[in-house]
Amino acid sequence: MMLESNLHAGKQAPHQDRGKLAYGVSITDACIDWDETEALLREAHHQLGGC
Repeated sequence: MMLESNLHAGKQAPHQDRGKLAYGVSITDACIDWDETEALLREAHHQLGGC
């Protein structure tokens, strides 16, 4: 399984002025945010028989 995640969801254009880039938002692929990443990992752990 692969999750493309970052601190914040979405993506932004890499050609913007560097000063206008949002911290924690991908400039390559659209990503899910940290909260969704955590929820998916916890669910996978539960489904795979974790504690």
